[in-house]
Amino acid sequence: MNRTKPLSIAIAASFVYAAWLSMSISGALQQIEKSAFAQDINSPVKIVLVSSYGSSPIATPVKNQDTTGNGKNQTNSLQLNANEKKGVYSWVNKEGTNPILNFKLDDNNVVQLKNPTDTKHQLILTAGANQVATSGDILAGKSGKLVVPILSQGETLTYHCLYHPTTMKGTVRISP
Repeated sequence: MNRTKPLSIAIAASFVYAAWLSMSISGALQQIEKSAFAQDINSPVKIVLVSSYGSSPIATPVKNQDTTGNGKNQTNSLQLNANEKKGVYSWVNKEGTNPILNFKLDDNNVVQLKNPTDTKHQLILTAGANQVATSGDILAGKSGKLVVPILSQGETLTYHCLYHPTTMKGTVRISP
């Protein structure tokens, strides 16, 4: 009797089980991520979950928010709204269409998002080809936010919508 056949079947079954287990765990992580993005997390250490599991870490710590009012590590909150004009979507705020987002190096940077349009949007922050952070889907008529991870001096960042990357895009300026 050939004993290698049962052994190879057992090895193949182990790989199938490991793949199934991995998908089950990643599905659970995605549910945790969606839940975290849907809530306002106000804890001493905030966690930014990143959807890109391949090239970016799953979690990045964000600096503690100083509530003493001494000017350090304050929250820099920016507003960005989805807009639709003649079938073309863009990001807008009081500075204009697809504005430069001004992040501060030593602050907690948060982009507050509103979507009054009839379709979903997702704000993605990138550094080169690497995804840095995402808002998750912002459904039609809903709001959300993008919490920015710790920034580095000289970092070049851009932003875009996952679903409308050619018309909903812009750059980020990082200042001290």
